[in-house]
Amino acid sequence: MANTLSAKKRIIKSEKARAANRARKSTIRTFTKKALNAAESGDFEAAAKFEKVAQSLIDKAAKGSTLHRNTAARRKSRIAKRIAQLQQDAA
Repeated sequence: MANTLSAKKRIIKSEKARAANRARKSTIRTFTKKALNAAESGDFEAAAKFEKVAQSLIDKAAKGSTLHRNTAARRKSRIAKRIAQLQQDAA
């Protein structure tokens, strides 16, 4: 257990940051799933809307220290690639 005041404060700050990061990642996963599910069901208009929201959230997470910038780029690429593939298969 931490003994100094600064170490105790650091623990509190770390827990708050962890909670915020978990919430951001959860929201990103939610909108990613919504986009992919909409694309799989054939609603590409809704998929585009959810994809845009997911990409925005990913960019915001990468801007801070929640996600690494390369991880963010990879996730955005995979979402776009998957939706494009589903759209091509539907056509």
